[in-house]
Amino acid sequence: MADTRVGELLVWPWAGVLATTTTTHSEDDTAVSLLASHARQHPAAVATTPLVEDASPPYTHHHFLVLHFGKSLSGLRAVESLSGRFAGAGRTEWHQQRHGESACPGAMAVYGWTAVEEDLRGEDAVGKFLSATAATARRAEDAVAAEEERAMRLLEARWEEAAAAVLAAEEETSLLLHELSELRTIADEIVPEMNREVEEENRMLKAALEAATKEIESKMEKIAQLENLETVGRSCHFLPELIEEVTSSHSELCSDISWTVEGASWVTCSDSLMLQEKHKREMEGIHGKRTQLEKQLEQREALIEALVSVTRWLNRKLEAGESLTDTVADHQRIFTATLLLDAEQERLKASWLDLYKREQMNTNELQENRQELIQGFMENMPISGRVVVGIKRMGQLDERPFQVACKRKYRDDDAEGKAASLVSSWQEEIQKTSWHPFTTIQVDREDKEVVDDNDPKLRQLRLECGDSVCYAVKVALSEINEYSPHGRHVMNEIWNFQEGRKATMTEAIAYILEQLRVADPGLGGCEFKGPAKNRSTSI
Repeated sequence: MADTRVGELLVWPWAGVLATTTTTHSEDDTAVSLLASHARQHPAAVATTPLVEDASPPYTHHHFLVLHFGKSLSGLRAVESLSGRFAGAGRTEWHQQRHGESACPGAMAVYGWTAVEEDLRGEDAVGKFLSATAATARRAEDAVAAEEERAMRLLEARWEEAAAAVLAAEEETSLLLHELSELRTIADEIVPEMNREVEEENRMLKAALEAATKEIESKMEKIAQLENLETVGRSCHFLPELIEEVTSSHSELCSDISWTVEGASWVTCSDSLMLQEKHKREMEGIHGKRTQLEKQLEQREALIEALVSVTRWLNRKLEAGESLTDTVADHQRIFTATLLLDAEQERLKASWLDLYKREQMNTNELQENRQELIQGFMENMPISGRVVVGIKRMGQLDERPFQVACKRKYRDDDAEGKAASLVSSWQEEIQKTSWHPFTTIQVDREDKEVVDDNDPKLRQLRLECGDSVCYAVKVALSEINEYSPHGRHVMNEIWNFQEGRKATMTEAIAYILEQLRVADPGLGGCEFKGPAKNRSTSI
């Protein structure tokens, strides 16, 4: 039978109830699992915490599981399906069985029904739980009507949006048609007029170029004539001698003729040189003007080609029915963004340069302070690994692995002397710039040089002296490659021997202060001696 009727108030958000009864404590866990398995058959529901209620006779318990189906119509349909799934085992049958009005249909029978107002107002575990969740009672018909009204409003809103979109599209179409008409006017009238103006200017430039060419040719002819005249003038220098030979008996007359001819020759040559220099200057000016005109002509021709290309592009856009508004706006936005990006780039570049300079200054200052601190350590602190913070010789071999290996290999046959000799020879080998036992690997996308384990010398050393000696050489190689890769010199470094790493400036200064504080009174309060030069206070 159906537990819900038309007009009945249901719990909202929609909820369903699953219930069963146990008579022993051992059945309680089974009852919870049984209710959970029934809840999983309703994928649209969300199960809550199982509820337990004591009943009589003793050891009898009522177990409940409230299912939430949400607030939608699909949740309403899902919760109403409980009546069909639990036909004959609904709310009415549960209350009859609970109050002993009917025989129990079977051991741990499961009942299910749609939660109604009576469940919400009840004093049992279900009623208290629903009241705590702030649930209310609502008619299914009202919920359906409200959902239909909401759907109608949503459809109306979407219809209004569609109508507004259609109206906007019509307005945009009208605007595009008007824009298309204007562009066609430009293509039919303005562009041809611009082409005519450009062609006319082109013809004028060509005419000017031709006139300049003719003028140049005329000047060249004049220059040729002047060169002929200069040749004639040079030949006039021999006329006095010829006249003197022919008229030897009339010396006075020959003298007059010779003077006259020489004077004429000088005037002719002088005028020729002056005219030649004048025309040379004119030719230089003409050549400059011609070059300028040729460049202007080339620029005009390039402008004409660009204009023709743009005109063809506009015609293609117009023939395809496309709008040019977005294209112009996009180009304008891109141009504006480019200007802003250029300005921002210049600003960032200036800021970066300023930060780089400051960083360089700070780095140099820190390096100077560290070198001064190293000098102070060398003058006051021991160079040893038995202190917490001290000076470590980076690139210097650790002698202990060599001593152990030689004692094991040579026993009493002067093991210490052979170890010292081996350390000395390998120290020299490490500091040779010709030996480069390194390979490059990628670490965090950056190239890093590490010691190559397959280097022949290292492999031979490992075979002869063992892994510990080879490892000591590899450590020294790594240190000297880091601190002095080009010169291969042993370098001093402030070292944290306790943690096996380079000590920070703060650690070094703190260690110095601690050593001064706990110093032996026999030291007489001697101070920590630093270098003679002035030291910076920056750290």
